[in-house]
Amino acid sequence: MTLQTMSFIFGALLLAVGILGGGFEVKEIKISNASTSVRILAGLAGLVFIGLGLGLWQPSALTEVIPVAPTATMSEREHDRDRSGGDYTGFDVNTDHIEDCEAACKADAKCAAWTYVKPGIQGPHARCYLKSVIPAISDNACCVSGTKIR
Repeated sequence: MTLQTMSFIFGALLLAVGILGGGFEVKEIKISNASTSVRILAGLAGLVFIGLGLGLWQPSALTEVIPVAPTATMSEREHDRDRSGGDYTGFDVNTDHIEDCEAACKADAKCAAWTYVKPGIQGPHARCYLKSVIPAISDNACCVSGTKIR
C-alpha cells in the first residue's frame, strides 16, 4: 500500500470523526465519541490527509527525486549531408529553424542523430527526423544532419 493510499484512508477516517463525532467501528478499529473541538480538528486534519492521498499537495520530503540526465553534447552541424534511415519520428519545423530539429534530438534520450530536410523537398515545410541509430552519412544538398555525442 502506497503512502498516498494510506494518507487517503487515514484522512477519510479523520473526516468521518469530524462529521459523525465518533461512536462507530471500522473493522477492528473502534472510534470513541469526540467533543466539538476534537471533531473540528479531526475534520480539518482529515481534509489535509485526503488532499495528500489524492496528490493535491506534495511536501518536499515525500516527493520523488528524479535524477537529471547530463546535458548531451551535439556534433557540428553537417550541412548538405543526409543521414538516411533509423527514423523513429518525423515532424514539420519552421523554415530555417535547424536549431529546433537539433534541440529536439538533444532533449530526447532515445535520439542518436537527426536530419533536417529543407522546405520544398518533401513538401512546403521543412521536416525533422529523429533517429535511434547513427546512419551512414551521404552528400545531399537537401539536408542538414547531426549526431549526439555520447
